[in-house]
Amino acid sequence: MKLKSFGCSFIFGTDLADDGRDQPKATPSNYTWPALLSKQRGWDYSCYARPGCGNLLILERLLDQLAQDLEPSFYIIGWTWIDRFDYYVDSDPRRWTRWKTIMPIDTNSLATTYYRDLHSQYRDKLTTLIHIKTAIDMLQQHGHKFLMTHMDDLIFETQWHCPPGLASLQNAISPHIQKFEDKTFLEWAKEKGFDISPTMHPLEAAHAAAAEYAVDHFLV
Repeated sequence: MKLKSFGCSFIFGTDLADDGRDQPKATPSNYTWPALLSKQRGWDYSCYARPGCGNLLILERLLDQLAQDLEPSFYIIGWTWIDRFDYYVDSDPRRWTRWKTIMPIDTNSLATTYYRDLHSQYRDKLTTLIHIKTAIDMLQQHGHKFLMTHMDDLIFETQWHCPPGLASLQNAISPHIQKFEDKTFLEWAKEKGFDISPTMHPLEAAHAAAAEYAVDHFLV
């Protein structure tokens, strides 16, 4: 069995001891909870997460693997914050850098224009829910087992920007999103008192505990 993981820095393992994001070709950590889970189960592990990416890129990498996977695999997908915007640059000849992402913390002119003139919470929620529902449908169609977590509770927010169509997507994905005691991984790690890096990434002890939690609660 193979375990394949997808997501942002929390699945990649940013700030963990073997974080290889500064290498010529970034290498993910072997201390993340998906990596530890695969080791515990004796499964081969491959990580396709990318630090700082958005949910469209997570979906694109997942779909690419599904199209190539000829044998059953176990997929872990950690959906990130919905206000990240992925875009594709055709002119860049380096395949692994063609995808770029802007975030609210960015201060360049492109980010300033996007968040001032084009961004909306409704679009973020709708597109993210569509990405997640597409992933669920494709994973089920291909017959793979999977585990999904999330970082942003706004995908389930219902007070604002929640017309019937969007609410139906929320209801469709809700049974497939796993939580750590009804919290995101970061919220759970903070509440448990685990060490968190200055860039807000849970460190090794949190990942080890999360792997145990996954065994006890997600894989039963």
